Amino acid sequence: MKRKFALLTVFTIAFIGVLIASLNLRFQRVEAGGAIYIRADGSIDPATAPIERDGDVYTLTGYIYEPIVVERDNIVVDGAGYVVQGGGGGRGIDLSDRTNVTVKNMEIKTFNTGIFLSSSINNTVVRNNITNNGDYGIRLDSCSSNSIYGNNIKENSLAVYFHSSEDNIVSENNIADNSYGIYLYQSSSNTFSLNNIDGNTYGILLSYCSHNTMAGNNLKDNAKGIQLTHSSNNKFYHNNFLNNTEQVDSQVSGYANFWDKSYPYGGNYWSDYAGVDSDHDGIGDALYTIDGDNVDNYPLMGMFRSFNTSLGCLVNVVSNSTINSFHYFESNTTIKMYVSNSSVTQNYGFCRVCIPHLLMNVSNISVIIDEGEINPSHFNNMTYDNGTHRWIYFAYPHSTHEINIIPELPSFLIAPLLATTTLLVAIAYRKRRESKK
Repeated sequence: MKRKFALLTVFTIAFIGVLIASLNLRFQRVEAGGAIYIRADGSIDPATAPIERDGDVYTLTGYIYEPIVVERDNIVVDGAGYVVQGGGGGRGIDLSDRTNVTVKNMEIKTFNTGIFLSSSINNTVVRNNITNNGDYGIRLDSCSSNSIYGNNIKENSLAVYFHSSEDNIVSENNIADNSYGIYLYQSSSNTFSLNNIDGNTYGILLSYCSHNTMAGNNLKDNAKGIQLTHSSNNKFYHNNFLNNTEQVDSQVSGYANFWDKSYPYGGNYWSDYAGVDSDHDGIGDALYTIDGDNVDNYPLMGMFRSFNTSLGCLVNVVSNSTINSFHYFESNTTIKMYVSNSSVTQNYGFCRVCIPHLLMNVSNISVIIDEGEINPSHFNNMTYDNGTHRWIYFAYPHSTHEINIIPELPSFLIAPLLATTTLLVAIAYRKRRESKK
């Protein structure tokens, strides 16, 4: 009995050892002088690092507990869902002096800086989770023409920080629960669009900056939506400012920025705007004043949303309703939307829709609500037309609705359609007469 027990114990220990060894293959800790290097000659140093190379693509095959320093241009570093985790210091991914490097599909956490770019050009950071880094989620110093999109950047001190950088694009990121969402210092001509910036102490902070563009972002539940210090000639339009404790803090007078894109494009949506829309075009009658130097001349009466289509054209919608779904049907050039109340007390909804001419014949657009059961009120099928886009407006009593936006029928179809309709009516009339005999 004792012998069997001893053999069982030995077998168990051996099994546990094999299990630990196999796990270490997946979650191995790499000790390489504090970093893993993707060298300029294409090699991986140390060679035992859990990274596989296939031409210009480097793919992680296990968790990494050391920084990755990239010394080679024109490559892809694919995290394949794995984690690059630090001990509270250093840089998770170092792209200093790099060109045309893509970093994607990885989780980068607990470093001092998640991803660091310095004098870096034309790099792409896409679909990463960048969390719990002590100072910076992503930092750019003296960088240009980089793209940062589709990332989750949460619970860092500064989520995205630019210093002396220009012509970069930050788009479609979720930036939440950081001390600073986006912080620009002495940076110009960058574009920030369609980002969700939620629950930060500062949503966006600009210091000594000019000629940057912030468009189509959602700034929600931040202590300060935007803070401006010694910054002018920046553009802010089509952003949704939702229940920030302070929507905009312009700390120094004498610095003017642009808060709308003129008519008919409009400005921003402000959840605390108290104006009315007496002419029913989706734009408030009164200005939204931030301070003596900063005014939104065309505040939106509902949230701004942008939807892509199969033809690559965007349809922009301003509405006070919740838009549950949006579809464009290329086969018959129609738009279908489903809308509902944005709150239980809401009893009136509207849509201001900007339609590219390329999507449909805009000469006589019709709006059908619930297959004709609801007539749109204040309907205007040409609120504005600039030659390439048509703006329409319509309103409705609120509940859940199906809305179809349809173009005028092509002229060559009108005569056959009338003939078919006449024939069907004649057949129905004839059948009715025969049934009475």
